[in-house]
Amino acid sequence: MSMLAETLAFAALALFVWSYLLYPALVLRWAARRGPTHVSGGRRAVGSVEVILSAADEEGVIGARVENLLGQALSGASYRVAIGCDGCTDGTAELARAAAVGGPVSVSVVEFPSRRGKAAVLNDLVAASTADLLIFTDANTRFEPGAVAALAAIHEDPAVGAACGRLIFEAPPGTSPTPESAYWDRETRIKEAEGRLGACLGANGGIYSAERVLVSPLPPDTTSMDDFLIPARIARSGRRVAFAAGAVAREDAAKDVAAEVRRRTRIGIGAGQVLRRDLWLWNAAKHPMLTFAFASRKAARWLAPLCALGSAVAALFVPQWRLLGAAALGAAAFGLALARARPALPGVFGRLYYFVVLNVALALGVGLGLLGHSRPFWTRTARS
Repeated sequence: MSMLAETLAFAALALFVWSYLLYPALVLRWAARRGPTHVSGGRRAVGSVEVILSAADEEGVIGARVENLLGQALSGASYRVAIGCDGCTDGTAELARAAAVGGPVSVSVVEFPSRRGKAAVLNDLVAASTADLLIFTDANTRFEPGAVAALAAIHEDPAVGAACGRLIFEAPPGTSPTPESAYWDRETRIKEAEGRLGACLGANGGIYSAERVLVSPLPPDTTSMDDFLIPARIARSGRRVAFAAGAVAREDAAKDVAAEVRRRTRIGIGAGQVLRRDLWLWNAAKHPMLTFAFASRKAARWLAPLCALGSAVAALFVPQWRLLGAAALGAAAFGLALARARPALPGVFGRLYYFVVLNVALALGVGLGLLGHSRPFWTRTARS
């Protein structure tokens, strides 16, 4: 048991250092050497574009969201919007239809009688679409002017099969920002660098695009991972996943650490599902860059906190380390419990607390996902 505790502790440290420090520096350097990506060969026209989103009890934001999408200008291609109401019990469907009345864009609102989860709704909306290009987004996202056009433009490159837009998190009015915004800005720079290398695996759920014919159905029990699985599967087919810097969207950041804990746990469950089911991602012989990016920035970050918790548990069975293991597990439990009080901790200590507690939540979710737990639908994260 002593060797197990040591091995897991070393693995956790190595994965954290590689994923958060060494890999970002390496991929940023590679991307800088490569420079901007140029279109190889001729361009192609994108004939039709459809924005699709799954909404579950979003009456507070859906009207503004529809108006925002109606304001997107797109020349040279047909443009429409499809909204799937996932067992809504409020006025989401009625408000979406009311906001679309008299607008310049066709908006279809599909009501599903029971709550099934985002993956099932997206599968149905994709199957019903005839558009060349699909743009995925969320009800609480706001597109900047020209976002749809920027995504359509990048797909004029025949090598591109999917594209990730730039998502900016903003602190809701009257709240103190969490460290999530700074973390996300750093992640965006890494995504942009990976896009230059053709390995931008993880898109932003609030704004990404894919050619409809390349989108395969998601497992219905998928938990919060459509923005990873859809681009990753397209990359597997040999098409490039690009980063569209000009396609900008904004969202309110989670209002406190408690909301982020819930979100990270949900993401962790989906990550565990991916690690358990999508073993093709480890086949470096067929797609070396894709596997390298996945192992370095996704799998390493998902597994590092799980290894750390596993090391603490194993230490409980080693007499000389028992106290240390109990202290680590106690600190993790205390951090999660403290999150319920929604502390706003300043400075370096606050950022460290935020990083640690969210990784504990992620580890718990990954463990649940690896054990077969699924959570296809959830209560949305409070962001205002």
